[in-house]
Amino acid sequence: MVALDLTHASIRLEEHSSARNKAVASSSIVAGKVVLTVPALSTALLQTEKGRRCDYCHRLASDAVQLRKCTGCASYLYCGKECQSAQWIAHHKRICKHYSRFMASREYQTLSSHDQVDAVLLSHLLAEAYRNGQYTPTSGEDRDGALGIFMDLMRGPLAHVASLPVSLDQRVTDSLQAVVAKDYHSRFGNNNFVVHSHLNSYAHGIFPLASRLFNHSCAPNAVTKYIITPSKPVRMEVIALRDIAEDEEVTIPYLDPALPVETRQQALQSNYGFSCSCPTCCIVERVHPMPPPRQGSTEMDDLESALRRYALSDAGRVAELREDSVLLQEMPVELAPVLHESYLPQLSETFSRTSHEGPYTEALSTGLTLLALYSLVYPANYPQIGMHALELAKTAWNAVMMYPEPAAANPLESDAKSYLLIATHVLNIYGEEGDEGGPLAEIRVMRDMLGQP
Repeated sequence: MVALDLTHASIRLEEHSSARNKAVASSSIVAGKVVLTVPALSTALLQTEKGRRCDYCHRLASDAVQLRKCTGCASYLYCGKECQSAQWIAHHKRICKHYSRFMASREYQTLSSHDQVDAVLLSHLLAEAYRNGQYTPTSGEDRDGALGIFMDLMRGPLAHVASLPVSLDQRVTDSLQAVVAKDYHSRFGNNNFVVHSHLNSYAHGIFPLASRLFNHSCAPNAVTKYIITPSKPVRMEVIALRDIAEDEEVTIPYLDPALPVETRQQALQSNYGFSCSCPTCCIVERVHPMPPPRQGSTEMDDLESALRRYALSDAGRVAELREDSVLLQEMPVELAPVLHESYLPQLSETFSRTSHEGPYTEALSTGLTLLALYSLVYPANYPQIGMHALELAKTAWNAVMMYPEPAAANPLESDAKSYLLIATHVLNIYGEEGDEGGPLAEIRVMRDMLGQP
């Protein structure tokens, strides 16, 4: 077993009754604190992001940041010589001349979009581990033991791991390459992370220490975010969503807690080999939510009013966002239909459409209900709650601009301020992340427009 250096972390590793280990707080951790920082072992951009970002440090192209193509493959772009040189040494020199043929191959083209990114990621990883004519996880520059920690991750059965094509030279026999590739893929296929900026996915990444330390919960007390620094590999920060007591386990979500419980359980069992028994899953499985009433019916209006009243303390306007950890546990049974798998997608689609196209009255009503639902299915201070509250604030402000009234008589301006307060609270806990600008910058602009300090 590889020794884990947690000297500068706020956690320690302990035994777990069913998982391999668990990370627990070595002292009390306040909401918003960085629990752990983890550098990426390797990353691969989504194909939609190729050409928009530096392949090494992930900076976005802009008037001030010009990306230049690798002259060998013309497929990797860099924001400067430092990034190009660092990635060339890490892995690109063993991939470059094979990459174009690899991308055009039938084996690559027939993969799903998810597996295509993983195939590139696997190529990067194998190339980084290839030293002196053989694969060895501990030779050369080992990124402070990241490759060693990666090899210490539990692997899935090789028989159930998909064979992915790789873009590599042939200095190792095809048979050995295939065996090693499958071995490596079995360790990261269910352990890699979707890297995002402002909660928009743009890459896959391997962060071995995070995979080794943190167990899953659908009601987590921590989440991940990603820090982009020019000329440096992207790094993950694990952020406490709420105050975490000493000796309490620190957990993160492996998937979106708002997904239907059946979907979550199937994905966790298929990808990780376990079923989640967190309070959220147990409650939803126990109530067996029935489909909600027909949209626009009196029954649906009554259900949504009850949801807003329960989660927000008001049926018509945002009054207060409840943050107690037992919101879902104490949910009245008559609200169970809002947990049905059909309800959230329909509500989200309606808000997205009406907030852009109108009418704003429908957007604000639907958005308020969606905020109530998010506060029910997500843990307190979950970043998606803050992002939605910010969208609601912008929608309310747009309505104010379209239907101006004296400020004292315009309840929509008061609503915009209330939503903005929620967004500010939640997203300040999550903190700056990803690309420059983003939601915290938008909040500052909106606070100025609304005359808030």
